[in-house]
Amino acid sequence: MKKHLSLVTKDDTINPWRIIIRYPFHKLKSCSLDSFFDGPYGYAVNLNYPLKTLRLDARIGGSCDGLICVYFVENYDDIIYIRNPAIGKHKILPSFGKGFILSISYGVGYDSPNDDCKVVRINNFNDSLEVKIYSLRTDSWRKIQDFPSNIIGFHSMDSGKLVNGSLNWVGINTSDHSWVVTALDLVEETYREIPQPNYGKEFSRLLVWALKVNLCVVCEDTFTFCNVWVVNEYGKKESWTKLVSMTYVPQQRPVLWSEPLWYFKDGEILVNCGGTLVLYDLIRHTVKYRSIYSVPDFHEVETCQESLVSPDDFMKVPIGLNN
Repeated sequence: MKKHLSLVTKDDTINPWRIIIRYPFHKLKSCSLDSFFDGPYGYAVNLNYPLKTLRLDARIGGSCDGLICVYFVENYDDIIYIRNPAIGKHKILPSFGKGFILSISYGVGYDSPNDDCKVVRINNFNDSLEVKIYSLRTDSWRKIQDFPSNIIGFHSMDSGKLVNGSLNWVGINTSDHSWVVTALDLVEETYREIPQPNYGKEFSRLLVWALKVNLCVVCEDTFTFCNVWVVNEYGKKESWTKLVSMTYVPQQRPVLWSEPLWYFKDGEILVNCGGTLVLYDLIRHTVKYRSIYSVPDFHEVETCQESLVSPDDFMKVPIGLNN
């Protein structure tokens, strides 16, 4: 298991990377990232997944080493599963049962020392952010310390972004209302605040994203500008670099967020601007629009690296026998 993961993560090219999109009418699709670099269109295929026939609204809860977390919320109950779309293997996670759900966030990542895949669930419950962690190795959930800050989102909470063995969320400091990036270490299961860059100007929205293996933050002012910062050495304030500063890209409808999906070595960056894909040239400062064939719009996107990792690989295998 660990040997295969090391081979997967060494491939720094775009070839094994895809985007998973949540499409209207309860659909998930998958599209190769390199197709947007080669031409104006990407070609997506429908993903099969458990409970698809029930036409529930599928949400993406993050990805890690080819595994994606997908969840549904129906009648005060959330249904979660882990799936590798490349090989068609999945695992439905144990249910919590029905309960009040105000807002919810998920994240998925790899605990290397314990060779375990973990799913994190944050639920806004009774004015606190209750956190539970699922272990694929033990097939069980357990509660840990509550999340230390309020999570900011528009219609729902963003999924945690996996970088350097930690899941990262944007929050707000309740004492001074400043933006804060909070990380949950998946090995130690402890929280820490990640130092941010000196932005230099006011902005109205902040989000975090995983750009390849690097943490990036996007600060933007609606309809005005979008700045993307990337940290080269995770956790070090002096390691932040401004990757791009983009002016507002006019769309047919208001754009409330921008998500960087991939950075190309020739100086181009692929950005999701509220359901429209844009290829921005960092050198020439030009914009090329990219579309997904037969998909005029989408609600959510997640990058995913293809692999042969199966959820079954983790379950009830002694750590010493899995090297």
